[in-house]
Amino acid sequence: MRMRKYLIALLAGVLLAACAEKAPEKGALILGKATGFNPQDTVVASLFKVSDGNGKSVARDTLQDGRFSFRLDSLDVESDHYTILFRRHKGGRMIPMTSASGPEIYLEPGALVRIKSEGRYYLNARIDSPVRDQKLRERFMRKVSREDLKALRDIIADQQQFLDETEERNDWTREQVDSLRAVDKEYKDAAHAITDRILKQELELLQTEEIGAYALGELWTLAAYSSFNGIKEYREPVLRAYERLSDEQKVTRRGMEILNFLNPVEKTKVGSPAPDDALVDPQGKTVRISDFRGKWVLLDFWGKNCKNCSRAIPELGAVSRDFRETLAVVSISVDRESVWKRASAEHGIFWNDWNDPKGTSGSIRSYGTNGLPTFVLISPEGIIERILVGYQEGVLRSAAALSAQ
Repeated sequence: MRMRKYLIALLAGVLLAACAEKAPEKGALILGKATGFNPQDTVVASLFKVSDGNGKSVARDTLQDGRFSFRLDSLDVESDHYTILFRRHKGGRMIPMTSASGPEIYLEPGALVRIKSEGRYYLNARIDSPVRDQKLRERFMRKVSREDLKALRDIIADQQQFLDETEERNDWTREQVDSLRAVDKEYKDAAHAITDRILKQELELLQTEEIGAYALGELWTLAAYSSFNGIKEYREPVLRAYERLSDEQKVTRRGMEILNFLNPVEKTKVGSPAPDDALVDPQGKTVRISDFRGKWVLLDFWGKNCKNCSRAIPELGAVSRDFRETLAVVSISVDRESVWKRASAEHGIFWNDWNDPKGTSGSIRSYGTNGLPTFVLISPEGIIERILVGYQEGVLRSAAALSAQ
């Protein structure tokens, strides 16, 4: 009798464990383990869905013995992929651990995904998944130098530790600050050198490997990187890889942006005529900067996932109201249409609200940058007066004041 109860209890435990590891029919289950964190730290894993580079947290779990899990009852069909970010408690705040960011995770209904790695190398984690795009990513990643991938994560982790330690003090002398900046530059230069090696390996792989969602994203990165940095030797191999894409991939937003990046644009500068590219308003009407000829124009290139873009919103609104007689403020989103419209509604944009269907491969390239936000002041004659990359409070009002002189 006692043996029977034991067997029943054992069977029940097995069944519960099996149920616990079964993914929802319309969702997915991710079982993860991350090692190497300080056991004294409280570490939280957050799952983000990513669309056009915009991430939104959809689940989180506190690590217990390095283990965490995410159970999603449904999936977002608009998401490009999911990823994981680790945070730790520090001084009552949750501090993102940028050196312990996670890999691209591709999901489909009913998928059970297992992922395991040391924390600082989580971006390079190997993933056990039934999803085809995930399998293609794993196959692609296995052919990239593990030594280079590991070295890059080590540099990023060491740089983060260096920055964390320097932020704990605020009494640095000018000489010490200069020395700290020099050390930070060394980290960045080292990371850039390894990143360049990795990109070259990926570019070679893109000539022969099957191109799934991950490889398509890497091809987009290479196309953008070569375009914005003027690396001409990348153009031909990127073009050859693009020609290997399926017809379906070529008509995706990523596919079209890759082709746009491959086409050179004439870079403008202060004192040059502003480009007059075709953009769209919320009603789908084609609009151009020349529509405001005879009036000053302040362009605002922005994206939903840009914190400084959001910080600039109040000042943009104030400038639009205060200088409405002499200046037209035009915000140009580089996000896909659905993301743009949701973000515009959230921010309450009441001034000219436009979208560039070509994203960062479009009009913003003419100004020699892909940094967000980018602001461009254009004279009534259509001449570029100022190009400002980044945001600091007051810079927009200062630029707008020229229209009132």
